[in-house]
Amino acid sequence: MRTVEGGIGLALVLVLLAAPTLAQTAADAAGSRQSGAPTGGMVLDRVVAVVNDEALTLSEIQEEGQPVVRKIFQDFIGPERDRRVEEAEKRLLDDLIDRRLMYQMAKKEGALPSDAEVNGAIEELKKNNRATDDAQFRAMLKAEGLTLAQIRRNIGERLAMGRLLARQVRSSIIINEEELVKYYQSNQQKFQQTPQAEIRHIFFGFRAETNEAGIRARAQEASAKIEGGADFVQVAREYADESAGEKPGEVMTVHRGDLAPPIEAAAFSVPAGSVSPLIRTDSGYHLIKVESVQAESVAPFSAVREAIRDQLFQEKFEAKRKDWLADLRSKAFIQVLIQPGDLQARTATP
Repeated sequence: MRTVEGGIGLALVLVLLAAPTLAQTAADAAGSRQSGAPTGGMVLDRVVAVVNDEALTLSEIQEEGQPVVRKIFQDFIGPERDRRVEEAEKRLLDDLIDRRLMYQMAKKEGALPSDAEVNGAIEELKKNNRATDDAQFRAMLKAEGLTLAQIRRNIGERLAMGRLLARQVRSSIIINEEELVKYYQSNQQKFQQTPQAEIRHIFFGFRAETNEAGIRARAQEASAKIEGGADFVQVAREYADESAGEKPGEVMTVHRGDLAPPIEAAAFSVPAGSVSPLIRTDSGYHLIKVESVQAESVAPFSAVREAIRDQLFQEKFEAKRKDWLADLRSKAFIQVLIQPGDLQARTATP
């Protein structure tokens, strides 16, 4: 379950905050849908599920499922479409029940957000969508089929559930160093990498009109200046062959297999910060300065440690969240009254 955080755009709002009405107690079922009602026609609202002492109504699940079912109707026809709609209907109802249970628990635990927190999240949403005033923001929401009241309700719901999950689930997750190392050692294939180096390069190319000795002498002169303390980039600008097709002395990222073998051997053996001896190839002489090198074919543990921690944490969080929700459901009174096809009634027609 996601909380409302920075960077939420209206497209994401449409998917995650798609306007379910929050907990409202229904005194009675408002009647059942009239048989033979045309698709997209008016439907009498009624209770489709009871969660403890609160009701979920048909309008809530239809509103929630509108973008999902419309997409299914665009992409499928016949029995396959009906099957997918039925599956979507079940997923949506299960999700709404879970959210209602969590909201009830958040209310009981005193985890509901303040008006100031909700207002702050809305202001952040406006800012991220570059809305200059309330009127523009309302227009943006209207274009997505949403209202400010719906967004406010759902932001409040998501903030409450996020806080509850932090207390009930996240706080109980512990990942020790031994687990991280064990995962790294058992999943080496996931951390394969192509060795790479960052180098600077000076090229002294052979030319038909000059002999090799002259080119070598020029390369040795440049090398001697660098050994004497001259800046590699300055020497590169002074001596580099203009036909090399590169900016003299600029940093290049190279991988194994990119370079001629003698240059590659130097790139992955010369210590970082050092300059190679003169390197001869069929095309000329080369000097390289190695800025950094990553020679391992498997990323070192230190480089992937935090990524492993994040993955293990997410895996544990999902497992614990499911178990916690299952326990919450087992202690709740839940009665499902939805009928097949209910979700299609107001969502099939674009």
